[in-house]
Amino acid sequence: MELDGRLTEAGNPLTAGIDRASAARIVELIGAEDRLVAPAVAAETERIARLIEEVAKRIRRGGRLIYVGAGTSGRLGVLDAAECPPTFGTEPDLVRGVIAGGAEALVMSREGAEDDEDAARMAIRDVGVRPADFVLGIAASGSTPFVRAALEEARRCGAGIGLLSCTPPPDDLSRLADVMVTPLVGPEVIAGSTRMKAGTATKLVLNTLTTGVMVRLGKVYRNLMVDVQAGSRKLVDRSIRIVREACGVDEEAARRLLLAAGGASKTAIAMHELSTSRAIAERALDECDGFLGEAIDRFGDRTPPYYSGYDPDFAGDDLRRVLERLRSAHERLERAVEEEAPPERRTGRWAAREHLAHLVECEVMAFRPRVERILAEHSPRFEDWTPSPDPPINADRPTAAGASVDAGPGVEAGLTAEIGPAQLLAVYAAEREKTIRLIEGLDEAAWTRPAQIGEEPVTLYQFLRGVAHHDEAHALRIREKVHPTLSGG
Repeated sequence: MELDGRLTEAGNPLTAGIDRASAARIVELIGAEDRLVAPAVAAETERIARLIEEVAKRIRRGGRLIYVGAGTSGRLGVLDAAECPPTFGTEPDLVRGVIAGGAEALVMSREGAEDDEDAARMAIRDVGVRPADFVLGIAASGSTPFVRAALEEARRCGAGIGLLSCTPPPDDLSRLADVMVTPLVGPEVIAGSTRMKAGTATKLVLNTLTTGVMVRLGKVYRNLMVDVQAGSRKLVDRSIRIVREACGVDEEAARRLLLAAGGASKTAIAMHELSTSRAIAERALDECDGFLGEAIDRFGDRTPPYYSGYDPDFAGDDLRRVLERLRSAHERLERAVEEEAPPERRTGRWAAREHLAHLVECEVMAFRPRVERILAEHSPRFEDWTPSPDPPINADRPTAAGASVDAGPGVEAGLTAEIGPAQLLAVYAAEREKTIRLIEGLDEAAWTRPAQIGEEPVTLYQFLRGVAHHDEAHALRIREKVHPTLSGG
């Protein structure tokens, strides 16, 4: 007998006698129902694939994936989001989970929270949803007020919208979603207990979604999680095994490679396979959008510094991605400064202040002047320069060592030890904004204007991708920590 029109709330005639069943029979009944889950998810293959492509596209443009749910659905979203940073090395903010009732609802049921539409709208505003983001509502029953209100608010913010439900949702909610996934698992063993089959189906879909997205973003090599963050003894051991398997080396060689790569498995493998330094391996990976297999295929027999490896037939999305990386660099640096290790736990020679001072000088003395010359002159020539995240440093005043400075005198004695990271971040953001204003609105012809760096021809697009990589390499160095298991400490 159906309790209401929602499939997940219907009575299940096959388990109607479960209250009189033995323990063994209960297990059989639940197992029989659970075997219906995988086929229901498989029937949604095309829609899940569309979801993967849409989310990956938005993340490449600087967006995020944000889950919204209540009860079991909300907890599963938060769980999946929490697993992404240790597994795939993502920023904690890249995949977010919003649950009705807040953090308390993760460990204690707050069923009334699912009806609070005002709280849903506030939660979307608090997360700072923007047009580049994709918000996936998770509602087993397809009608949770919290999820509906959150999706409506996210739509007003211009974000992409998805819905994951185990029952056909109402028409108005269906029209709201750009992509809808509905694995119809049927009535639950216990009527309305959506933590069972619906919960299992939700977990399978979310696992498939984020795994698929991360594969499409280059965070997997073969079937190895090469962007794993070695933040614990278990993950350090896993990183060593990954490098050993990918490179065919022994444990000690894998450990040395990881130390040289700052604990980054992907970089360590690229260094070994390309027989090159960390900086050049990172450049090769950047030019292949982080895809390790592609970097090995393209650059395995090349001579560094790989400037000409960029595909000249880039699409409009590529331009937007570079602009977004350049525009959001100061935000990533700010997060890195917040996570900076104390001096005794750092891998590098510089503290955050030195990195930031170097970046300011690069922006003022090298990057922006070169952009101006590329736009004003036909194929200007610059001295060879490979952006390095660890150039030599003067103890009193960091400089843009390693760069060919084309802008006359450098930044004057303002970048001294008296200026802290917060002030330097503000200066950097202001200087970067001046550079952004030079390139915003350029057509594709302008992005392909040529220049020469050393003997290598580059385009404005290629040069600015290198600048974006340079920013990100410094953010990585700021937050990088010595791991005692790798270092033998």
